Amino acid sequence: MVTAVITLLLIGLSLTMDAFAVSIVDGLTLKNLNKKRVLLIALCFGFFQGLLPLIGHLIGSTFMGYIEDYDHWIAFALLLLIGGKMIFDAFCEMKEKKEGKVVEEKEFTYRLILLQGIATAIDAFAVGISLQSSIHPLNVYLGVAIIALITFLFCLMGGFLGSFISRLFRGHIEIAAIVGGIVLILIGVKTVLSHLGYLPF
Repeated sequence: MVTAVITLLLIGLSLTMDAFAVSIVDGLTLKNLNKKRVLLIALCFGFFQGLLPLIGHLIGSTFMGYIEDYDHWIAFALLLLIGGKMIFDAFCEMKEKKEGKVVEEKEFTYRLILLQGIATAIDAFAVGISLQSSIHPLNVYLGVAIIALITFLFCLMGGFLGSFISRLFRGHIEIAAIVGGIVLILIGVKTVLSHLGYLPF
């Protein structure tokens, strides 16, 4: 039992790192990110981080081979799209500021958070296949609940941490957005390299 709990904690921590990094980016760059929205981000990320391993477990090994061939590329494409847009928008805003135009900060949208939640959790699909053997004798549903809870807590901290750091960037939010976009793209690259066996994590 103790070994199973420790295994679950380690799995949860390893899965949550990407979502944690993205929650910090959101805290850094999103406009009007109040406590309610930080809570929503953490809930969304935690939900998908628990849901996708559960789906992977329920689907089973029959279809997982097909999913594993493409899941990391889907995650990479989504993170590249989101991160690339952040960088592009930041440079556009810097140009507009130089021209004396009023620039709106990056808005919080449910669509953005949903995409981020899915993108950071896609690689958790594969974990679902080995979940039963990894956490025996614990229940799989309890396992995914623990993973979801760990992700929720870390992302809650990440959102508030990013919001705190954003105050240091006040007046230079475009720089924070560029850094955040690069971080998202690097997470996508890391996901692909890990699945291809070039990275051990």
